[in-house]
Amino acid sequence: MDIDLLSDYLQDGRPSEGRETLLSNSPHSTLTQADHANRGASNRDTQVTRNINPNQAGAVISKIEDIFEAIADCILAEGKELVIELKSRSKSKTQLGEDELEGNGGKLRRITFPSRNQKEAWKFTVLLRIFELSHEALVTGVVTTKRDIYYREPELFMKQVVVDRYVDDIAHTFGVGRDALNIIAAAKGLVAGSFSLTRRDKSIIDFTTESEGMLIPNPNDIESILLLDASWILVIEKEATFRTLATNEYWAASEAGKGILITAKGYPDIQTRQFLHLISTNHPIIPIYALVDFDPDGLGIMSTYKHGSQSLSHERDLAVPSIQWLGVRSCDFLGSDGRDDPRGLLRLSARDRRIALRMLERDEENDEEWKRELQVMLMLNVKAEIQILGNGEKLGEWLDARLIEGT
Repeated sequence: MDIDLLSDYLQDGRPSEGRETLLSNSPHSTLTQADHANRGASNRDTQVTRNINPNQAGAVISKIEDIFEAIADCILAEGKELVIELKSRSKSKTQLGEDELEGNGGKLRRITFPSRNQKEAWKFTVLLRIFELSHEALVTGVVTTKRDIYYREPELFMKQVVVDRYVDDIAHTFGVGRDALNIIAAAKGLVAGSFSLTRRDKSIIDFTTESEGMLIPNPNDIESILLLDASWILVIEKEATFRTLATNEYWAASEAGKGILITAKGYPDIQTRQFLHLISTNHPIIPIYALVDFDPDGLGIMSTYKHGSQSLSHERDLAVPSIQWLGVRSCDFLGSDGRDDPRGLLRLSARDRRIALRMLERDEENDEEWKRELQVMLMLNVKAEIQILGNGEKLGEWLDARLIEGT
């Protein structure tokens, strides 16, 4: 028996005549400001509410249980075959394997039960175990992480990336965010600055006391955010730069006032993007800036914050379109005579050039400044890291000048 997760057998737990995407009409959880009348106040304790479909968890549980029942039917009835089709988020053609094929909705991975060989049996067991752990998390109401799932069965999963891919593909197939499975990524982003927040269990976290930053909390656990005297937010590509600026010495000497520093240590994870989106939604007047390397990856990181990720297009409420590019830009190292200062400059690699050309071709890269800077990179064949601005006091002086200019 063939089962398409997107249509007949699993739609509302019963056969249907139409072929619709599973849970296609279920809204994703969103974080919004409760008091719209005071959206502009950046120094008030802003209540945060979650607008969710109360039936979403039950709907996802129902879909998973339908799959369990279909598996039981195959076990009890000889000759029955179950084919589960997962939408794959993979964008690379080189990742197409014997279990992936092009379908009408993109790439699909077919997993068959009863299994026909050892590899197929392993894939089915992995999928079934992740369904089981997601079901457990949803029923108990206890959120789990992809890392926790991996360490529940490391011998089965073998690599963390296996769990990451199956969880994301299940959410993509169901047409919901990953948090609808009660599975999140382990936090990796850091935040520091002049604010505090209250969690839903009423505990308070004061971020002003941690000069080296704290892990970004799960946005779904936040009840309210109090921005103290923060007048700007700076998203930083590199952890080392974040730690330099998060010191008490920088805040004491800063002429640009207090702010909030955020880093995801490279390309941003979902939780960091959700957190930044939450602040930008609830405090829309506070300016948000990005400090990234002057290279295609730096602009790619900034684009992910601003426009979102192509591979996570099904994840909503992640983009922060108001983010502005603070640096590093070509004007930070080009001399007044138009010639570049060779100190600290690097040459573009072949990979850098390929990425830059692809970014110029993409429609969403419609910011003229970004395009112009990419063209400068390609023309001069150079890139520069944040360190070209200096370290310690010199970096702080540069940042103050730019923030004062920007605000």
